[in-house]
Amino acid sequence: MDKIQIAFFFISGFLVSRILIKAKVPQLIVTQLIDKKHVPLSRLIFYLVFLAAILSFFIPNAITVLTLLPVLEIIRKTYQETTGVEKGLPTILALSVIYGANIGGMGSVTATPANGILITFIEANDITSSNFISFAQWLLWGIPLVIIFSAGASLLLNFFFKSWKYKSIAANISTHISFEKDKHLKHALFLTALYFISSFVISILSLMYEDLVYQLLGTSIFITIFIFVYSFLITFNFGGSKEKLLNISDLYTDLPVKGFLFLFAAIIIGGVLYFLDVQQFLNEWMSTFVSIQYHPFLFFLMIALIASFSTEILSNTVVQLSIFVILESYSLSNAIPLIETLLIATLSSTCAFMSPIATGVNGLAFGGVKGVSFKKMLGVGFAMNLFGAVLISFWVKYVVSLLI
Repeated sequence: MDKIQIAFFFISGFLVSRILIKAKVPQLIVTQLIDKKHVPLSRLIFYLVFLAAILSFFIPNAITVLTLLPVLEIIRKTYQETTGVEKGLPTILALSVIYGANIGGMGSVTATPANGILITFIEANDITSSNFISFAQWLLWGIPLVIIFSAGASLLLNFFFKSWKYKSIAANISTHISFEKDKHLKHALFLTALYFISSFVISILSLMYEDLVYQLLGTSIFITIFIFVYSFLITFNFGGSKEKLLNISDLYTDLPVKGFLFLFAAIIIGGVLYFLDVQQFLNEWMSTFVSIQYHPFLFFLMIALIASFSTEILSNTVVQLSIFVILESYSLSNAIPLIETLLIATLSSTCAFMSPIATGVNGLAFGGVKGVSFKKMLGVGFAMNLFGAVLISFWVKYVVSLLI
């Protein structure tokens, strides 16, 4: 049932993202960030990582990428026109959004399907000491984790790409936008607010009141239908001319076809590996590791590394559930807290930064930005996986454990 609800969240988010793009909100964002200002590349990386993280806190991270792709294209063109240099920039821009979008989902219990799987597993197996799963408690440690992780990602990108060697952008964006000038903007902001607030509230209520599952699903469907009708069927008067917010062509215009190809490739590869029962090999391999006694922090780090690097080639859902099953049996004969290891596996399974097929976010951004270096993505992503595993292990061991 939750997967059906997520599907309607995704449809609503996709429609809203297309309206935002048609209303030229990406241009407005660029205008506010860099117009007529000398912006160092290091600060631009910081802006993009945190912007993607913040958006992914509220909407599906794949929708975040689709919304920000026009922003990246504007910045690329502006930087090239201003400095005459473009080498390496597409990779920097794409990775900034990939890192931010993947990281943002860790900030809230409702932000990613992986978090929902964790909750379902805990409830189904009646695991105790799970008070941190409450919405407020997760925010208490989740938001600081996203901030620290995003800052670390920005620093790593600046270090690997030597951003201090690039010239500052001194841009004069000609596409100025205002509430009065753009005819779609107020409608885009209304639907965006409706989507953010409704999905946020429905997600919270789904966690608090399991007996309302059908009513909440019906509400999600109703909101999706409302956004569709508002966008495609209602005619608005724009300066004397009557128009609809969206046309059918707006659903596919300027979409990253190459990005969707990578996304479909990831799904197909994941399906083939699942058919070949690769997850069974993962289970056996992990069982060998967990049979050895480790210091608690080293054990946490090992789980984090296995989860993040396995997700580079396998579905994060497959990786997450496989690790869950092994950890549940392992905890019966060891002093390692089960709830903490489950959380580490969940957070780490969303932190795959190396390959275009690891997550939908990676594929969309890699294919949607022309000129991204696979070699650079692989190298910097490897460092990000290591950094993420250490940070998540430390955070759960020494911060989250205080709340459990």
